[in-house]
Amino acid sequence: MIAFLLNFILIIIFVAFVIVCVTAYRIYRSFHNMKRKFTSDFGKNKAGGQWAGGQKSEDEVIIDRRSPDEAKRKIFSKNEGEYVDFEEEK
Repeated sequence: MIAFLLNFILIIIFVAFVIVCVTAYRIYRSFHNMKRKFTSDFGKNKAGGQWAGGQKSEDEVIIDRRSPDEAKRKIFSKNEGEYVDFEEEK
C-alpha cells in the first residue's frame, strides 16, 4: 500500500515537472521568435551599415549619412521661412 502511494506521488511529481518544462520551453521559444523577428526587421531597415532615412520605395533606398548633430539642424536658412503665407481664393 505504501509503495503504491509513493509511486503515485512520484508520478504526480514527474507529470508536474514535465508540465513546468514544457511551459518554460514555450516561453523561451516565444521570446526567441520575437527576438529573431525584431532582429530581421531591424536588419531590413539598414542599408550599407547606415540607417535608411526619408521615404523608401521598393526600388529606391535613401541613406542619410549625416551625423546626428547635422541631422537635427534646420535645412532652411535664416532668411527663408518654414511657413508659406497664402491667401485663400474665393
